[in-house]
Amino acid sequence: MAIVYKNFFNESISETQASKMSGYKKEFQTNNTVKKIETNYASGNLHVTYYKDENEQNVLESLSLEYPNVEVFKIRTRQLLNNFTLEIEDYIKNGNLFLKNKLLRDNIGRVIAYNEINTINNQPLHNGSVKYFYSENIYNNYCVPNLEHGTLLDKDFQVFSASYNEDGNLKEIELNFSSTYDKEYFFPNQPAPYDIETCRNICDLTNEQMNYFLTDELLPIPDFNS
Repeated sequence: MAIVYKNFFNESISETQASKMSGYKKEFQTNNTVKKIETNYASGNLHVTYYKDENEQNVLESLSLEYPNVEVFKIRTRQLLNNFTLEIEDYIKNGNLFLKNKLLRDNIGRVIAYNEINTINNQPLHNGSVKYFYSENIYNNYCVPNLEHGTLLDKDFQVFSASYNEDGNLKEIELNFSSTYDKEYFFPNQPAPYDIETCRNICDLTNEQMNYFLTDELLPIPDFNS
């Protein structure tokens, strides 16, 4: 199993560099696929993420024995969907299921959509859902880099985030999400220039692509390469 060290920008670093940083990730990979991640935080806390195969049993028990002092485990399963990956995550804290999440990632690992799931009835908690739109072209030509908070969002080319009401329908779109000072907001059923059509035109999206952001449903997802 290969071990790869990364910073929180997801850039590969050496073990020596990692040892000098206040926080970093240590990935355990098999055939270039991540199996386990140890995330070391500046606070000294260690969180462990584990990607579970369908036939694996007693994963939490095994991890608890391997890491007796770790309070947070994220146990994930993943399903490949063309150019996307659907991850279902159990967020376990102090041995108890604390949160359940669904994440849809693109082929370079960016989160496209996120649902928090009710641990009792397994239904989405819609007002915690988020979707993101990325575009290097739109970002470079329209958005303002976040000079205050570093370069993570700049590297991702995140153009906007969408949040949702309790019924799962769009609440608002926050454009230029990576800028502290120049955010623009767009809302359903609002007149121009605060309407969804204005946002669609700025982002050069088709109607089908824009419609994906009108609800918090993860699937189906349109082709964003067209």
